[in-house]
Amino acid sequence: MEERASPPPPPPPQYYDSKPQLPDIGHGTYVVQVPKDQIYRIPPPENARIAELHRKPPTKETNRTRCCCIVFIIIFLAIVILIGGVLGGLFSMVLTPTDPKFSIQHFLLQSKPRSQYKITIEAQNPNSNVDILYTEGGDVSLSLKNKKIASGDYPSFSQANLNSTNFDVTLKSSTTKLPKEVEESKKNDKKKVRVTFSLSINVQAQMKLSLLHSGSMTYKVTCRVTVNSLAKTTKVVSQECETKKQ
Repeated sequence: MEERASPPPPPPPQYYDSKPQLPDIGHGTYVVQVPKDQIYRIPPPENARIAELHRKPPTKETNRTRCCCIVFIIIFLAIVILIGGVLGGLFSMVLTPTDPKFSIQHFLLQSKPRSQYKITIEAQNPNSNVDILYTEGGDVSLSLKNKKIASGDYPSFSQANLNSTNFDVTLKSSTTKLPKEVEESKKNDKKKVRVTFSLSINVQAQMKLSLLHSGSMTYKVTCRVTVNSLAKTTKVVSQECETKKQ
């Protein structure tokens, strides 16, 4: 009886790694895979601290610092104002400067190209130790029978103590037609026709003693002046000026 051939033995079991095969990327290099549901789930600690600072109200120390700064500024301004007032008061009480004096030296009517009056004024500083600073913004006007006929600007300049300064002002006529009295005096060269005007000056000034300055003061000067003629040879025959501090 023939013998049966025994079946061949089963092949040995093969084991496979469940991990996916990664490509060879070289020695010393690692690839980390993070699941998508874990990305950006936890914010960095720096962001958390910034959000916490914005959420918290200002501390008591911050409020106290701000209050101290405001109080310091208020006290500083009050001290500056107080010192200025004391210095200004001492200047007025101790020095008591004398008001400047004014007079008219020359008077001329110019009719071309437009009627205007050129007047030379002398300003006197009678103080022995105080300078006078005339600031911008002053004005000069000329009137005839209480009616203003011309106006101009007062110049700004500095005047030393015990000094006299002559300066010219040009007063432009407010109308093209001259007043009747002015026209008559201008035409009569041989027969002198006198005309009386009123000159008004409004000027702001400061008194100066070394580095110490007084506050701004406004002076109003009124001069009643009479000229012998408005023809070629014009002379001031009389004048009376008064200075008032406002």
